[in-house]
Order: sequence, then structure tokens, then C-alpha cells
Amino acid sequence: MSNLTTLRKICLVFFFLAFQGVSASVYSFTSQEEYLSHVQGPAACVSQQCHEKFTAGTGKSLHEPVDKGICFECHRKKSYSGRYGIDADQRETCTRCHNNIKDKIESSTSVHSPIMNGSCTSCHDPHQSAWTYLLKQSYSELCSSCHKATRLFSGVIHKPVRDGNCGICHDPHASNYKHRLVDAGVNLCFICHKEMVQGMSRKYIHAPIIQSGCSACHDPHSGNHEFRLKTSSDQLCFTCHEATLHEIEQSAQKHEPARSGKCTSCHSPHYSESRHLLLDSIDTLCYRCHKESSQWKKRRFLHGPVAQGNCVACHNPHGSDNAFILRLPFPGKFYAEYKKGVYNLCFLCHKESLMTLETTETVTRFRNGPVNLHRLHVYQQKGRTCRACHDVHASDQDGRIRDEFPFGQVSIRLEYKKTKTGGSCLSGCHKERSYDRVNRVLYEK
Repeated sequence: MSNLTTLRKICLVFFFLAFQGVSASVYSFTSQEEYLSHVQGPAACVSQQCHEKFTAGTGKSLHEPVDKGICFECHRKKSYSGRYGIDADQRETCTRCHNNIKDKIESSTSVHSPIMNGSCTSCHDPHQSAWTYLLKQSYSELCSSCHKATRLFSGVIHKPVRDGNCGICHDPHASNYKHRLVDAGVNLCFICHKEMVQGMSRKYIHAPIIQSGCSACHDPHSGNHEFRLKTSSDQLCFTCHEATLHEIEQSAQKHEPARSGKCTSCHSPHYSESRHLLLDSIDTLCYRCHKESSQWKKRRFLHGPVAQGNCVACHNPHGSDNAFILRLPFPGKFYAEYKKGVYNLCFLCHKESLMTLETTETVTRFRNGPVNLHRLHVYQQKGRTCRACHDVHASDQDGRIRDEFPFGQVSIRLEYKKTKTGGSCLSGCHKERSYDRVNRVLYEK
């Protein structure tokens, strides 16, 4: 049988099937001879009689071999396979032209399963398409046809997901990164989030960003929380910082931002020039809420931690069992019996002998001759606490002596005068009293 006769026979079969309402596309050749005769026949592949549907329609683009009428670039398998003359492993056919894809597949550790299965036409139409890259559907529809994850498209949706542009993050063919990502860690996110690049040069970087990238905290597709956080912002930090959560929960006095999980009121979730990823210097942060306290900086005499801007030297920024979230015990009243441990906060910096030695020549300058006046005031059953005379933050009087102190429902003025070797004090507690370290002032008992 001549090739032309065989071709005519095949065409008659196609016409018969079409007349019977059966799509010619289901036709398979019955022998290698039939197939070879078909592909070597003199008639063009696309005509009014054959494969007419492969002409470009409105808004469609053609595969280059189709456009140029060189169908045998793909349909040329000499050993008939039973369908279309295409290699069973479509990679063999496609990578003859798409060498870049071939190289990527061979050099990658993560290859998309349709490619691994040799099924390029799972995603691409080999002839024509209304979508870029000859895709069979839009990017998002195509991906979700296999990756049926409803959660990817609910709540707060990542812009590439919402736009159906999965390829910004995932390589559709192959990659050396997990999930076929186009890059690793933060580098992937920085493709779009360029504002973050400069921040990564800061002195302190949040550990999860370095260790596993942004997805440690953010869902890369969608989420039910702001910024696609993996859990609510008031709980997210505690998934790693369990010790801090325990500290807050066990504290009788809780700092409000810590209690309500507003960690980012003080800490940057990404990077900072300050330790502990603080958003600013410690005192500046504190003064954002405690605005009245910023006036301390204008006083003449500042407590050391206040002068250093180090509020956390005395206060625990998360919580404490002590009043004013102080790190250690300190009496909060005007009078307090002196006991071991009551002034532990003060003894973080000051020597305990400041209050226990009856006489001294070195421990304190507040002495009348050798008599330790600190001990005289404090070391008794009805002792005056430090804050009875000193402002614990700042004052305009030397020695941080208070301008006035609260006593019951009233405030009592306190006047202090300093001399080279001592000073004098006038308060509502007693008549004006003087002291001198060199020439002891004597008083009748």
C-alpha cells in the first residue's frame, strides 16, 4: 500500500468518526506503518480537513513549532508508541529545545513531580494557550488543581498568592531549595521586601530570621492574623520565649505590655541596634508611656541608673512580685522595720554595711564624727526607709534629698544644706539638725 493511499484511508477514518459524533482526538493508530505513513504524508497537518483547532484563536498564542508548521519537531518518534508519536517521557521531547530546563532538572535536588513523571503537558498545552508559557490555566488555578489547600486562600492572603503568581517564590520546574523555592531564607522574601535589606545590617538580628527565615513567624501563603503571623501576636513570641512567659505568669505585678502580649511595644521583631532587639534606648522607651517621668532628666541630681538611662537596673520590664515591678524587695512605706533582705534592691549597688555599721570612717559620708547616720535613721523597728529622705529617681537638692515627702495625707517640706564636711536638715520630723564628719556636733540625749 502506498503512503498516499494509507493517508487517504486514515483521513476517511477520521471523517467517519467525526460524522458519527466521535472526536477524532481519541483515534490511535493501529500500527507503526499507519503512523509513519500519516506523519510522512504530503498534506499539511493543519487544514480545513485536519487539526483545524490548532490555528491561533483570539487572545491565544501558539507554540513555536505549531506556529511555524514544523509539527515533526515533536511528533517524530520513529518507534511508534501508540499515541501521537511523542516520547512516553515528555522530557525527552520538550528538552530537545528547552535545554535550560534540562540543565536545571539535572542539577537540582528538588524537581516538580509532573516533570519527574515526564508529563510536561500536565501544566502546559503543547499547541496553544491564552495564558503565558502556554499554561493550561491561570497560574493560581493550575497550582491549586493539584495543591488543594483551602487555607492558602483564606484570611490575610500574601499578595503573590492573591495575584496567582506562585512562580515569584516557587520554581515550577526544579530547584535546589526545599519546596522548589527560588532562593533560601530571607533572601527569598527580600525579592519583594527590599525595605528589609538595610535592616539586616543592624547590630542585632532576631534569631529565627537567621536560622530559618521569615516563615518561622509568618505563614508565606495566608493566615488568620495580622501580617499572616502563625498565631496571634500576643502569643507568638511566647512560642519560643517560654521562660519569659513563665516569668510573667508567676509575677504578682505584671508590666502591662508584657501582660497583654504587646512585646513589639518595646522590642523589634526583626532587627535593632540595641540589645534584646529594643526599639530605642531603655529610658526613651519607658518615657513613651511614662511621660511624666521624662522630667527627671531635667533635675540637677540624678540616681545613677536614671543618669545612665537604665531603668531596668531596678525595674523588671516583664513582671515582679515586688511593688513597682522592682527586681528585688524594697520597702514602699515611710516606716519599715529593718530586717535582712528588706533592702536587697539597694544592695545591688550599695554596701549593706551602709546600714549596719554603727560607726565608720569610710562607708558613708553621712556621719556625725564616726557615727553612721544612715544606720541611726534606718536600723530600728520604726526605721525611716530610704525614700523618706531620698528621691529614688532625681532631685534638685544635693544627695538627691527630696524637696518634700508624703506623710499621711499631707506633704512635708524637707530642706537640706550641704557643707564641706557635713550639712544640716530641716524637716517636719525634727528641728534643724546638723552633722559634721570632722568636728562632731553634740546633742543632748
